[in-house]
Amino acid sequence: MRRALGIAGALAAALTVGGTGLASAEREPVPIGPDCYKTLCLGQSEQDALATGLVVDETPGEPAAGCNILDFRPEEGQGHPGNGVFVHPTLGVVEIQGTDAMRTPEGAGFGQTLDEIKTVYPDLYQYPPMDFTYAHDIPDRPGQRYIFAFKDDGHLADFGLEDVAGMDACRP
Repeated sequence: MRRALGIAGALAAALTVGGTGLASAEREPVPIGPDCYKTLCLGQSEQDALATGLVVDETPGEPAAGCNILDFRPEEGQGHPGNGVFVHPTLGVVEIQGTDAMRTPEGAGFGQTLDEIKTVYPDLYQYPPMDFTYAHDIPDRPGQRYIFAFKDDGHLADFGLEDVAGMDACRP
């Protein structure tokens, strides 16, 4: 069973081995946020998330602790290994992590620099405990934010949409 650790935990290992390993999307990026990616939305039950057809459960059964992680189907793009859609047993979908086929509605996505993301989101703030993670609170959506993680070279390596309380509940 996989447990949800969120972007910071999943990236700590991924960034130590180098690049993102992501392929460039050949189609126009699809918006992720402010509540959903296509028909996959924050707060949906695992059953409803699976019913969208956008994700699959590669690790069926109940996770030992924390949240279950659903994987995007290949046609939804490629993200970091171990990332996907985090689902809390009672709160439902609490994080939707981005792929190379996604961008925020404001245009933030893989490959951009920290300075470029700060231009899109001037109120971007560092999100502890990792010094390479940043967040942007979504206006008019209390408790929801975009989360961004950067490689040592300053380029965006991972991002996602999350429900703050839900992701906190995922951490064992």
